[in-house]
Formats: sequence, structure tokens, C-alpha cells
Amino acid sequence: MLKPRYRTNQLICRIDTTPFTVVLLVVVVTLLVIEMTIPRPHHGVSVDLPKVGHPISMWQAGRSKAVMIAIYRDGKVFFGRDPVLTSDLAPRIRDSVSRGSERKAYIRADARAKYGWVSEVLDEVHAAGIEKIGILVDQRRPLSDAP
Repeated sequence: MLKPRYRTNQLICRIDTTPFTVVLLVVVVTLLVIEMTIPRPHHGVSVDLPKVGHPISMWQAGRSKAVMIAIYRDGKVFFGRDPVLTSDLAPRIRDSVSRGSERKAYIRADARAKYGWVSEVLDEVHAAGIEKIGILVDQRRPLSDAP
């Protein structure tokens, strides 16, 4: 006759945290890699830039001290990351230049922004004493690369 097996009433009081730690580490590393590979717009402002055939590189626009003005398709104007009224743009530019920014402004105007809005911004930039203005654009893809 077989002897019945008796179970002890001891509880398992330890939790093995190794698998949890490994999974957590993989998730954190994956999120960090994704965060680093996503392209970020300059100064947090994203617009759909007009496309041209032969743009000129303006690497200076990526500097932290660059005077960057963005115009959205709905008419909102941003100076760096901050939304501003068009009438407040000239004093902000003068203040930025007095603190060491380059005496050149870079404008990121949405391709669907009205020309009148861009013209108002250009007038304010000129009123601030800035004569050099760069308009940022994207390069148009050749027809052979189109799907």
C-alpha cells in the first residue's frame, strides 16, 4: 500500500523579482531608444514647411541662440517656444539680440499660412532692426523617389 503524501503548510514568503527587473529594464531601454530617435522640431514648434527644389543649408538655425519665429497655418505666431502677438514681436527680438543672439532671424512659416501674416511678421522683424532674414524650407523629393 502506498503511503499518502503529506503536504506541509509552509507558505512561500519570497518573491523572485529577477524576471520583473529584467522586463522593467528592457521596457526602460526601449523607451529611451524610441525617445532619442524621434526627431524633434526646433524649439518645440512644428510647422509644415514649404518644399523647394534647391534649398540652401542654414545650419545656424539650429543653434540655441538663434532668433526663431514660427507662423502656423491658423495665424498663430511663436517666438522660440512662446506664443506671441505679432505686435509684441519687435520688442522680444530686440531683447533677444541685446542678450547675445545673432542679428539674423529665421522664419518657419507653414506652407498654408497666409502671405499677409508672414508679411506682418517680416515688418516686425525689420522694425526690430534685423536685416538678415532666413526662410526655412524643406527639400522637394525628386519625382523618381515618389511612390
